[in-house]
Amino acid sequence: MSIIVKIDPLKEVLKNIPNTTGLLWEKMNLLEKQLLKIEGAVHHKVGEPQEEDLKEIFPLEQKIEGGLYTRHLFARKGSLFLSMIHKQQHPSFLLKGEISYLTDEGKILRIKAPHKVFTQIGAQRVFYAHEDCEWCCVYRTDAKTFEEAELDIYTQNYKELPKEIIIKNEKLCQELGQGQY
Repeated sequence: MSIIVKIDPLKEVLKNIPNTTGLLWEKMNLLEKQLLKIEGAVHHKVGEPQEEDLKEIFPLEQKIEGGLYTRHLFARKGSLFLSMIHKQQHPSFLLKGEISYLTDEGKILRIKAPHKVFTQIGAQRVFYAHEDCEWCCVYRTDAKTFEEAELDIYTQNYKELPKEIIIKNEKLCQELGQGQY
């Protein structure tokens, strides 16, 4: 599920995610539930067509060609959004703007375009757009539709990830003193 909320700076929300116990995915799940209670929050479920209200708030250009699926996202200044859980590694590019995001290690990075990020399997991000931003991701897929491509590259449930990825993240949380699942 992808959630977008437009409110003033939510740095405290980002800072507090790593401080609770459990895996980062569990923390993201709690954050998702909290954000969905906010009026104006929109969400997207993996593998479903993007709804009209989401298209307005969070324009998305998609393309599938030559075994590659690209997603070019526009995030308005002041938006807070969660990504879906990634099932594959891929490059991402901040093409325009300035954004903060929560890393897999529970740290907040503030980056300015142009900037590239290499996303790992199991990554789920929380972003805050300090300016209007454009973010582009590139994935490998044999899918023929955008919905099939999403199912190929994202999941809503981290338990669908390879066991070694789950174990690696459990160890990382323990090392960071965040408890364990």
